[in-house]
Amino acid sequence: VVLDIDHFKLVNDTYGHQAGDEVLKTFAQRLLKNVRSKDLACRFGGEEFVIAMPETDQDLAFVVADRIRREVSAHPFVVDGGAKQIAVTVSAGVASMAGAGDSISAMVKRADEALYDAKRNGRNQVVAEAA
Repeated sequence: VVLDIDHFKLVNDTYGHQAGDEVLKTFAQRLLKNVRSKDLACRFGGEEFVIAMPETDQDLAFVVADRIRREVSAHPFVVDGGAKQIAVTVSAGVASMAGAGDSISAMVKRADEALYDAKRNGRNQVVAEAA
């Protein structure tokens, strides 16, 4: 799963980089609460995160990604010592290994392409790679 916080530049521009950092930290905490201990959730760069989910099919990965999306959009992010709340959404792309000849980098590329489909289709959604 590749996830990207929607309109994150606007968070930084509106509330400042310190608030943006708080959003990233809180997002990471929420992410970790929604994955299993054997999954690997990490920041991929900027406001983009990746979850590697061993022994998980694409349908289950989609369910997890959508649960994270709903958790993020349902609860504003509290910043500035509790003085402000920021509504945040996230878009995600999901892909799975496509057989013995597939590579991790190709799978991540497909998940990233699915993420950009989610962005193009209005954000705050999860898109799985085409079967």
